[in-house]
Amino acid sequence: MMLCKKKTLMKTIFYIMFVFITGFFSCSTEVIAPIESFSEDKEMKVSISASRTNALDPWMLEIELIHDGISNKVYQEFYADEVSKKNVSFQWKSNRICLIQLTQRDGVVITVPVEVNE
Repeated sequence: MMLCKKKTLMKTIFYIMFVFITGFFSCSTEVIAPIESFSEDKEMKVSISASRTNALDPWMLEIELIHDGISNKVYQEFYADEVSKKNVSFQWKSNRICLIQLTQRDGVVITVPVEVNE
């Protein structure tokens, strides 16, 4: 009977330590340096920044379009282990239209169109 109580106590202590350590590490936000691409005429810039609270959360991408000194931003959730040029690509259709392709961990590709209407 005493052995069962010790095992239960040890499990409880282990669980509390696990929750504490997990909570401690989840407080730090992971941030990725921006990935940038420019139109051929260099008048349009698309920049992608990424952050997440912990490794279990999806990345929150901030996609910024800058044209003629005006900045517009949109946000996109992204499920991947990392955010890099390996899984983020820019497909320029013209100097004013860019398709951003995001390849998630499961192979699903999200396409985010970015366009300037003049």
